Amino acid sequence: MKTLKIILLTIATVTLSSCNFDIGFNQTHGNGNVTTETRSVTEDFTKVRGSSGLDVYLSKGTTASIKVEADENLHEIIDTEIQNGTLHVKTANSHNIGKSKAKKVFVTYVALDEVASSSGADVIVDGTLEAENLTLDSSSGSDLEINVFAKTLYVDCSSGADIKVSGRASELTADASSGSEIDAKDLLVVNCKAEVSSGAEITVNVKDNLEVDASSGGDVNYYGNPTAVKDNSSKSGSVRKM
Repeated sequence: MKTLKIILLTIATVTLSSCNFDIGFNQTHGNGNVTTETRSVTEDFTKVRGSSGLDVYLSKGTTASIKVEADENLHEIIDTEIQNGTLHVKTANSHNIGKSKAKKVFVTYVALDEVASSSGADVIVDGTLEAENLTLDSSSGSDLEINVFAKTLYVDCSSGADIKVSGRASELTADASSGSEIDAKDLLVVNCKAEVSSGAEITVNVKDNLEVDASSGGDVNYYGNPTAVKDNSSKSGSVRKM
């Protein structure tokens, strides 16, 4: 019986190998021939979420548009789908893109109130994004870089992700956890509430009021000379003036 199991396992392994079957990873490599494709914008969107390790570039315009620049065989697995006002930029059926020359998506937006990145994506916003209320969200090893002009700004970063935000905001709420980092030293804010935990780090630049809650190895660094600093941190967190 043991011999039979070994034989069957060997046959299965050889069969899968001969079929070039990729167990579990569902990975596709680019063919090296980069082409550009313009996608149709089927409805309005005010939110963009980039994921699946894609490079997403956002810029403001008078008309929304989507352009994909990628290896020719990757176009069919790069999805740009709008659902309930959110543009999702991701790969189809949880595909993983392996080696490629390009996997870029260029999005022109009219107005946005939320930008998000996840699953190893890089999201870069060109110019200054202006909004009354704006949410930034980055997770799972992704990166988000943006310049903003906002009244109220909420920034959430987790699971080893990085957010670099500059510009101006009246009110900032920043939350970082699980080894992530929010770099907002070039973002001038009037009032700020920062919460950090689990080895994460937040750096801010505050004019008036700063409220901090740091725990579990989290660090908050602040620039400026806020008139009031309220520190609710535990012993395992740190707050430092730069």
